[in-house]
Amino acid sequence: MEILYIGIAAALLCYVGLMVLKIVVNKKRQAKELGIQKEKEELNLDIVDDVRYTVEENPVTVDEVTQEETVNATYKQADIILPQSTPMTVSTEGELKPGKYIILSTDENISSFNIRVGIYVREYKHNQEIVLAEGDTICAVSCNVILR
Repeated sequence: MEILYIGIAAALLCYVGLMVLKIVVNKKRQAKELGIQKEKEELNLDIVDDVRYTVEENPVTVDEVTQEETVNATYKQADIILPQSTPMTVSTEGELKPGKYIILSTDENISSFNIRVGIYVREYKHNQEIVLAEGDTICAVSCNVILR
């Protein structure tokens, strides 16, 4: 009879230990998800299945006096700089992920510039959108640009 009580006590102790472990793991997972959510809000991004989506409609301010777009862009932590004549490949494992980006000029005097995606070179304007797919190669041809 004593062996039965010892067995029941051991089983109960294991059950309580598993429940405590489950609670600790859930708390850590919630803390991690909260940290990711705060990071997304700070960077103003939405990441779904390793694809970046910008939340902002128009990240560049409009001058209220002249009603013209300013070409001045500040670098943010989530931005990617494309140096002139340096190709980058889009990859879910790399720095440049597939998704929709807004192209910004790094020079306030340049409002349009050329970018090569794959084998095609096209002229883009400051604050224009571009969609990049897995495996695309992108290269800034005429000047340095920022992808936001």
